[in-house]
Amino acid sequence: MSCGVGRVQQTHLQRELADKIVNYASVDELRLLIISGAKANIEVTQGLTPLHYACYKNYYDAARLLLVRGADVNATDDVGYTPLHLCAEGGHFRLMKLLLEANIEVTQGLTPLHYACYKNYYDAARLLLVRGADVNATDDVGYTPLHLCAEGGHFRLMKLLLEYMATVCHSLLVDSREMRRRIDCTEEPLRLAIKNGHYECARFLLQNGADPNTRYFSGPELSLVHPEDANFIALLLSFGGNPNVYDREGLTPLMRACRKGDAGMASAKVLIAYGADVNAVAMPQQDLRTPLHYAVLSGSTQFISFLIKHGARVNQPDGYDKPSVLDLAVLKDDPALLRIILDAGAKPNAVHTYIGSSLHLAACSVLKNQYEIMHLLLEYGADVNLWHIFPEGGMLPSPFAEYFKSHDKLDKRVVYLLLAYGAEMVMRSPLADARGQLSNIRRICALQPDIYDIMLDMGEQYERDAIDRVHVPDSFKKKLVNEASRPASLQQQCRLCIRRLLWPMCPSKVATLPVPNHLKPYLLGYAL
Repeated sequence: MSCGVGRVQQTHLQRELADKIVNYASVDELRLLIISGAKANIEVTQGLTPLHYACYKNYYDAARLLLVRGADVNATDDVGYTPLHLCAEGGHFRLMKLLLEANIEVTQGLTPLHYACYKNYYDAARLLLVRGADVNATDDVGYTPLHLCAEGGHFRLMKLLLEYMATVCHSLLVDSREMRRRIDCTEEPLRLAIKNGHYECARFLLQNGADPNTRYFSGPELSLVHPEDANFIALLLSFGGNPNVYDREGLTPLMRACRKGDAGMASAKVLIAYGADVNAVAMPQQDLRTPLHYAVLSGSTQFISFLIKHGARVNQPDGYDKPSVLDLAVLKDDPALLRIILDAGAKPNAVHTYIGSSLHLAACSVLKNQYEIMHLLLEYGADVNLWHIFPEGGMLPSPFAEYFKSHDKLDKRVVYLLLAYGAEMVMRSPLADARGQLSNIRRICALQPDIYDIMLDMGEQYERDAIDRVHVPDSFKKKLVNEASRPASLQQQCRLCIRRLLWPMCPSKVATLPVPNHLKPYLLGYAL
């Protein structure tokens, strides 16, 4: 570490360098950052150096710069992967050549038995074994003959090799850290069999001691199986695979299956049958989402119902500061999907993000089914006047005020819907009251005077000083000042009083009141 750069600052510089590499920042930017103190040969996290990131993203110019600046071409991460492993895994041929030119020696150590197994020449392989060929010989890539049989699906030849004591777990052959310095030693025979769809070969390897929980750069064995491939998932689980492992992206196998929607249902059923946690939480880089989050994002109502039936929680804990399951359900713009979540007990008034509650989110979003979505939320108890103060002191407008604020053109149906569920038309500044509507008046006067009339008809708690500062045409200003200057009529006072007494207000409550039928729409917000 260079003089004058503390440990914390160096860590920050290394992280910034990695982020710029991942985002393909220009070489000049990278060079400037290195001049500022970032190092080509200091790890970023978990043993990964900047060169690892450049190779993973196939950023040739960045890798060349790092090598010039002294990057260790053989640096290994905490799993034992070198930059060359990542190039080989990603097929980055040009970058592999660059690394090999930096004094990595790779030879072709294939034995005759390797060739026989690769070509599936059973008799030739048998003859070689009888004559003493080393069944566990490794080439300079780290592959044994068993690797090649597994990759090609040569089941009969695999059985022959195991009769001659072929080692199934390749990592046990030599020191694992040294082995992982070689180009392609990233996959066990089991991984190769699964990757190439050789089910019987994979089963045979597991029956003979293959580890179903082997870890690779991208994650454990189970996380590398395609999330729609229920057969291989079931196979690994039946031999002791852990259903709750996390891949490098921070997801469990169940989460990956949920992202596939209906296509991942069969895999999800298998995973849950073997103990997958339906309430597992993804890593922070995935916003701490649960499998239900991903099922909602997939849009599969069948999948959502299935997870809930098996204990998936629809509410997030206190302190969760990311979009909730209910928030995502609102954004899917699907009333049937939303009803499933609400029926399961989702709390429509929970506030997890700075957007607010689910009703806030519905109010400020552009949704094809906005009226139906908001109606559902209100039916299930969403508070149209909800206000919230954040820890740092910021005040969240009410959903009613948020709706007026967020749209250039208001849907009169939505306005009346919100009024019918108790929305308060508070004619004050939003700085003084979270329900305040005065800041919305100028735009509404110009675009929708009919909505302005509704505001005046339902207006209450007029703030005269703030009204004087509102810039609207004189004719509109005169009506507003008149309403603010005179006491509300007895009829209006009774109307507002009854609406508050009915809280939480809803049309069904108004329908049961012993008042003349022509007054019931008036109580709901319609003018007489």
